Amino acid sequence: MKKCKYIKGRIRLIGPVGCIFNSGSPGRLPVYLFTLLAHCLFFTAVASAQSSSATIKASVNRDHVLIGEPVELHIEVKTSPGRPVTKWFNLPDSFNHLEVLSRSPMDSAMEASVTTYRQSFTITGFDSGIWVIPAVKVTINKQTIRADSLPVTIVPVQLKDSTYHDIREIIDVPDEKTPWWYWVAGILSLAVLGILVWLWLKSRTAKPIASGVHSSTLSPLEEAINSLRALEAEQLTNNEEWKKHYSILTGIFKVYIERRFSIPALQKTTDELLLLLNGMLDKQMVSKTAEALRISDAVKFARYQPGKELASASLHTIEKVIRALDHLKQ
Repeated sequence: MKKCKYIKGRIRLIGPVGCIFNSGSPGRLPVYLFTLLAHCLFFTAVASAQSSSATIKASVNRDHVLIGEPVELHIEVKTSPGRPVTKWFNLPDSFNHLEVLSRSPMDSAMEASVTTYRQSFTITGFDSGIWVIPAVKVTINKQTIRADSLPVTIVPVQLKDSTYHDIREIIDVPDEKTPWWYWVAGILSLAVLGILVWLWLKSRTAKPIASGVHSSTLSPLEEAINSLRALEAEQLTNNEEWKKHYSILTGIFKVYIERRFSIPALQKTTDELLLLLNGMLDKQMVSKTAEALRISDAVKFARYQPGKELASASLHTIEKVIRALDHLKQ
């Protein structure tokens, strides 16, 4: 324990510390205090600066690769939360014979009193040699820090067989005779194909168009009018059997055209029938016929429900067209 001695109204320390403070006159004592305080402040500032300093680290997963093989470049910056990154580096797509294949978005994470920024790049090279990834720079507030540059060695692909091979002379290849069963198989295949084509043509010629439709002894007009009266008496519209009603109606009209003008009307579409009638009837009659046939198509293919009045009007329109066509000269 330090000893002290009271001399003339002031305390005098005895020991090593007393030697420091008691040397010299009493007026010099504040100088030592200021010196000690300055040292304390200096070490405190250094410690604070070290705790708030920022670091940057660049690394690659490998520095020797073959031509075209990828290299993973990782950039990591650590700083304090009060000193965020104000400017991130920009690595171009190609530099120093190296190319950037892909780059991840810059990511940040905070752990305790440290904020970490990370970004990864996939780099490759197609020229053999030792190429350097330049030092990247990051600005934190107004302070710029940079990472170390990294060398990457691109090694050419070694061929398994690099010996020289001279051009060989032309070698005569003996002709191989075609086996006899190749010819037999070809002839049988052609025979079967011919039989199938003959049967197909025979089936088409054996089925006349609309067979049995023209077997009636009545004239085309009488047969059509009788069929229309039978359709009207069946009253399919009362049961809302629109599809059946219009299918029979258009069938009567097409059969009449076939018998009257010897035209295969059953195979024609609505547009083809209207084009045929355009040269036989006036425009008003063709327009009414088109309306009836369009309604028929809508009922059969789009499930349209026209109603009793419209269905009855379509039937009378077809009857008027048939009578008008029957007065034409063939």
